[in-house]
Amino acid sequence: MGEKDSHAINVNEEINIDYQDKEIVIEQLMELYAEKVFLLAFSFVKDRGVAEDISQEVFLKAYKYLDSFRGEAALKSWIYRITVNTSKDFLKKNSLKQLILESSFFENFNRTESTETSFLKADRNEQLLQTILTLPIKYRAVIILHYFYDLKINELSSVLNLNTNTVKTRLSRGRNILRRKMEAKEGEVF
Repeated sequence: MGEKDSHAINVNEEINIDYQDKEIVIEQLMELYAEKVFLLAFSFVKDRGVAEDISQEVFLKAYKYLDSFRGEAALKSWIYRITVNTSKDFLKKNSLKQLILESSFFENFNRTESTETSFLKADRNEQLLQTILTLPIKYRAVIILHYFYDLKINELSSVLNLNTNTVKTRLSRGRNILRRKMEAKEGEVF
């Protein structure tokens, strides 16, 4: 194994941090998480330019505080937590309350389906996304991180700095609110 290999970050979150080569570690973190950090920031601030700025700030903070990373949580949880906190700081600072996500989350549909089936699924997913966006932020954040970012309860707890029981409660309540809103929308459409 070469010297550079000792700094590699793999998908399993194993990391050997050589603080002399923080630049290498940050480059690897950016390769792994840049897109997800951007999308997560965008889900909070609903502005591409601001989300790009937040993404840059996240990696600057990661670089600055890499020496203090204790490894108590997964590296991706640490990066997502920085992203969530930076996004929340922006929202507080600028009094933004709404969240709009791009429908690009739903671009990867099965291409062998009929156009009609594909359209109906896309429409249903767009309705679901728009309904998620109407949820209060405390439920919206948990649902987005759990379902779009595949974070487990303990990871959500770490990222959002909440007790695991609080995360479970918010996830359950968020799903119930979402289900009721979707049922009401279906009743309106048909």
